[in-house]
Amino acid sequence: MSRAAFRERMPNHALQWAAIRWARDSGCDTYDLWGAPETPDPADPMWGVYRFKDGFGARLVRLAGSWDFTARPAAYRLYTVMLPRLLGWTRRRQQERTRQLMDPGA
Repeated sequence: MSRAAFRERMPNHALQWAAIRWARDSGCDTYDLWGAPETPDPADPMWGVYRFKDGFGARLVRLAGSWDFTARPAAYRLYTVMLPRLLGWTRRRQQERTRQLMDPGA
């Protein structure tokens, strides 16, 4: 996940590169960047994710995928419905605070 603030410094690239180097130095021969569009298509909403991972020389590997199974439906609903709403609200609130800090005269 990334934010628009300081995007030009590419912090996600630095973080992934450090993790890849750590994995290699620890003896790993693969690094799973997990997730990409079904087919590389610039019209796909996940195109940016594909390009980010492609920039590291990633190879697209198709696997069976993943599914959620829950033994606690009420808790799962909190996790999948309510938590994203709460996080969205806190992000919007923080974005507004950041805008106010960056442009105090607005």
